[in-house]
Amino acid sequence: MSRFVDLYLVYQLDVQIRQRATGIPEELAKKLAISVFTLHFTIAYLKDEMRAPIIFNKKKNTYEYEYPPKFYIGNIEILLYSQEPEKKSKGSGTNFRDSNF
Repeated sequence: MSRFVDLYLVYQLDVQIRQRATGIPEELAKKLAISVFTLHFTIAYLKDEMRAPIIFNKKKNTYEYEYPPKFYIGNIEILLYSQEPEKKSKGSGTNFRDSNF
């Protein structure tokens, strides 16, 4: 089944889940400025198409990952979030952010 989703919304949802700050579906939909239907549609997409191990923790009233996720589009693993690079000591080379790219 082919589905169309907003990848920025997928990213925002991933951030909320990783922070374990989603709340119940109605609260999360409000945080993301989407309908509850769109929220459930997007979660279903993440679970079915991207193989995300999303569960709802009823004790904590939040969505969370059952185990650290790896996301896939087809057979290609993708990274939804960025991690801050490790800080280098002074004089250890050029910082990418300071480059002229």
